[in-house]
Amino acid sequence: MVKPRYEFDEEQNAVIERLAVRLRLIGVICFVIGLIVLLMMAMRTASLVAIIVAGLAISFGALAVYAGRAFQKITTTQTRDIEHLMEALSTLVRIYNIQIAAIIFGAVALAYAVWNLWN
Repeated sequence: MVKPRYEFDEEQNAVIERLAVRLRLIGVICFVIGLIVLLMMAMRTASLVAIIVAGLAISFGALAVYAGRAFQKITTTQTRDIEHLMEALSTLVRIYNIQIAAIIFGAVALAYAVWNLWN
């Protein structure tokens, strides 16, 4: 079965382009923050929390840049808009899965720390 091709119009491309730019900007900022944390750890004693924060920031940053590029492809290519959109959305799902895991891990770690304080 041949999939129908869809092409976003100029107004839709403008919205997608703004999103792509912001995703890439946030991605670069997160990536740089992660690198700064890693450099700070190299100068001092590394802590587990700092390693986790640096790893998450670098991961979020890299994935956000990748998603931003996929959104960018929507606005610069012809006849593959839906494929690029699905690639970008899949990357966003990965980003949010990592964030959900980090939140759950953080909540468990916090609960464990509080539990140890009370006992």
